Amino acid sequence: MKRLLKQFQLYILLMFFWMILNGNTDLQVLIYGTVFSVLIIKMTYHIMFELDDDILKLPPAWRFVWFGLIVVVSITRSSLQHVVRIMKNESSYTTFEVELTTKNIVIITLIANAITLTPGTITINVSDQTLSVVGFSKCPSDVEEMKAEIIGYQKPFLYRRR
Repeated sequence: MKRLLKQFQLYILLMFFWMILNGNTDLQVLIYGTVFSVLIIKMTYHIMFELDDDILKLPPAWRFVWFGLIVVVSITRSSLQHVVRIMKNESSYTTFEVELTTKNIVIITLIANAITLTPGTITINVSDQTLSVVGFSKCPSDVEEMKAEIIGYQKPFLYRRR
């Protein structure tokens, strides 16, 4: 029963991102989303649901939704900033490194992908908990803002233990 609940949570998460990325929720989008979500769950079944929990630890699905909302807001804001940069013909990029707190490789990979999805930034290397990033920057404060934003990506996955 617990495995079925985890599969359902993954299905809901996949459908949530499918609808956001498609931009609408008509019947065709829901059907395709369901087909692809079920295929993804079937293809990853062994890794996600049969392996020992110590091999692949994933947070609850609602934390991924929270992460998705943070990334969508970041992408939207960065898109608007990048349009202004293009109109002003600005093109100064800097390479910098960000040290993450999380050690979960799945979360680190999600954050690296989110960085690359965000206009004006690209993850060029991942080494343990350190991400090498190329990002648009006119001054050092721009780099510090990008670092703070990237570190904020992991917030949904950091647990407060009491």
